[in-house]
Formats: sequence, structure tokens, C-alpha cells
Amino acid sequence: MSNDILSSWEKNASEWIKVIRDNSIPSRRFTNKAILETIAELDAKNFVDIGCGEGWLTREISNIGFNASGLDAIENLILEARKKGSEDYHVFTFEDIIEAKPIPNAPFDVAIFNFCLYLNEELKTLLEHTLKSILAGGYVLIQTLHPFFLLQNGLAYKSQWLTDSWKGLPGKFEDGHSWYARTFEDWYKVLSSLENIEISIKEILNDEEKPISLIFKLKKIS
Repeated sequence: MSNDILSSWEKNASEWIKVIRDNSIPSRRFTNKAILETIAELDAKNFVDIGCGEGWLTREISNIGFNASGLDAIENLILEARKKGSEDYHVFTFEDIIEAKPIPNAPFDVAIFNFCLYLNEELKTLLEHTLKSILAGGYVLIQTLHPFFLLQNGLAYKSQWLTDSWKGLPGKFEDGHSWYARTFEDWYKVLSSLENIEISIKEILNDEEKPISLIFKLKKIS
């Protein structure tokens, strides 16, 4: 994770905690439900929530009755997660995974990236190394913004770096970081280049039947 992303999250951690606490992002009514339904459908027990933030999803997974660990690069978010839940939380970065450092509590049945993948070139390596910590028959789940949002915001439909990651969110955020937005085709190119996986895709719609997110389910075959 680049320094500008880490710096932005460190500055805005307390504001993010407030927004999640107050449930101030309307689309989460659909996207939270979607990822939890996907999790509940799996034949799995041990989960790791990578990029867990203040731990809301990790706690929900635990509440369902599964074993859950949470990882995040931002210490203040991990401290908040530890206050709110008894799950096992660690300060652990994407760079740690990319550098092949052992993921705490591995191996897992499922690893989840829920709205936290901002990378371009290093995305494949991150996913390859994550898959090494997943048991055969297990999964990596990715939820991300639906590429349709590019058109909604008047942008060209192409993969591109965007600025101000906090744009459009409620709250007093500052110094938004840049992030890499992918088209549907480019997401599939990266994911299909991974070895020994099966890919399934779910599109999440809002009440207006407009797409708001994608969930990729990568099943590890061997």
C-alpha cells in the first residue's frame, strides 16, 4: 500500500470510525447484506478479513458462528476493532503479504477483501500470496465498486487512476488518496491469470436496480 494511501487512512481513521458507527453510507445497506449472504453460503469455518478497518465485518463473521481474524495496516483502526470485539486483530499490511510474510493464524478457509483493493501492478502478487494461505477448496472473496460508477460519474470507461478516495462519502474527510479503478474486463484479466482457481461473479444492485458493486468468488482448486 503506497505511502499516500497509508497517510490518508491514518489522518481519516477517526472519521471513518464515526461513519461506520453511524451507518452513514447508504449503499452499505445493499453491499453489507451481499457480502454476508455470500459468506453464509460457503462451507467454511476459518476466515481472515484483510483490510478489516474497525472490524465490523470481522465481528459479523464471528457473530454468524465462524472463526474470524482481522488484518489492517492502520493501527488506530485495529485498536478500535480490539475495543469492539474479541476476534484476533493484527496490524498487517498488503506489503507484508506481497513480500510473502506469513499471515497471522493461517491457513484459512476464506480470505476477504471488502472494498479495500486500490492496487494496480501488485494486485496479482497480493492475490497469489493470499491464496497460498488458503486451504484447497477454500475461497478468496473480493467486493469492489462496480465499474458502472465510471459512467455514472462522467468518466471514460477505461481502467484508470482516480484521485480523492473520499469523494462522495459523508463526513469530514481530508487528503483523499489516489486509487486504481478497473473495468469489468480488466478485473477479469487479472483474476483469470491466477492459477488453480475457479471464478464466479455476482453483481449487486440497489433499489433502483443500478449496479453498485461486484463480488468475485475465487475458489482454490488445489
